Amino acid sequence: MRRDIGAAKAEYDRIRAELQRARRHLDEEREAERQCLRRQALASEIGDEETARIAAEFAARHAERARVLEQKVLAFEAEADLLRRDLDRMESALRDVETATRELGGAFGARIDPGSAAAAPDDEDDVDFRRMEKAARERAAEQRLQELKRKMGR
Repeated sequence: MRRDIGAAKAEYDRIRAELQRARRHLDEEREAERQCLRRQALASEIGDEETARIAAEFAARHAERARVLEQKVLAFEAEADLLRRDLDRMESALRDVETATRELGGAFGARIDPGSAAAAPDDEDDVDFRRMEKAARERAAEQRLQELKRKMGR
């Protein structure tokens, strides 16, 4: 169970880092959009319609990227919240097992190993942990696929 908690913490930390990176990119795209709109306005004031048109096109691209990044930030926030709740539940279950182990050990004059069958967590928890690990592997594979596509120019 401690190994599962460690893996969940690592995944949570990874998601939080991705969230910070997505927020930073979102801020950069919003700033780039503002700059393009400012350039468009300046070009329009001096009558440079070609520059104004190009600036408007770039502003639209940055706005579109910002909308996608906003959705990405929301998804990472939701995933981080979900992982945090799961992690809290796992840590609580571990504390309960450790408490029960200490109590049982004291009652019988022996210590029960929390990793033994006598202190095994519910099968439902194991299923949840395996599902989280599978989801993490799938996300990592999808990220690798997207990176390869980006490198290949698709």
